[in-house]
Amino acid sequence: MRAFYKLPCYRSRMPSKPPLTSIARRRLPAGIIAILDDPEALRQAIDDLHMYANANRQPGRPRRGIVYRVVEAWECQAIRGKLVEFFGSKRIAEIEALYAVPLGHFHIVEDSHISHICNRHGEPEAGDAHQSLTIADFERIPEVINPRHIVGLSFKKGMPRLIYERVYGEDVLVVVEELRPKELSLKTAYKKRRPQGTSG
Repeated sequence: MRAFYKLPCYRSRMPSKPPLTSIARRRLPAGIIAILDDPEALRQAIDDLHMYANANRQPGRPRRGIVYRVVEAWECQAIRGKLVEFFGSKRIAEIEALYAVPLGHFHIVEDSHISHICNRHGEPEAGDAHQSLTIADFERIPEVINPRHIVGLSFKKGMPRLIYERVYGEDVLVVVEELRPKELSLKTAYKKRRPQGTSG
């Protein structure tokens, strides 16, 4: 696979170390790379993925995406703590059957996710409570995806979802991940105004 930054519609630059195409002997699917522990390279890659998603709107375009974190023991424990907080220790076995996040799962963002978000939340209509997302908001998604920012759970179309919120100034960035068999996949994201009288 060619270097991520040299794909069509990507900027011509290279990070300090090349992106990974496999993690722990698991080869990533074609078009998917991993950028772990390099925040600046990840930020640039998200910018490029956003550019790719918006420059290639035809169906059937080659899949592109970024794995930006692998679930470790601390994250599994923190998510379990959130489940106990929401549902109590008596129901934890029942809830974990649906929402437990396995060790080694990938957090991933793909071009199709960005297209969906831009199409749905790119230009809000009059009266819409959501605000348009900027490239800076997309860059923030990996830092919003943290167990301490989980505010709720949902279950749609047979798939469990984790809902995260983080305050940035007067705005709240909401990000939803879907728990799939091998990955935590970005489902949607949107921005809303922070309610008056609340603190960040």
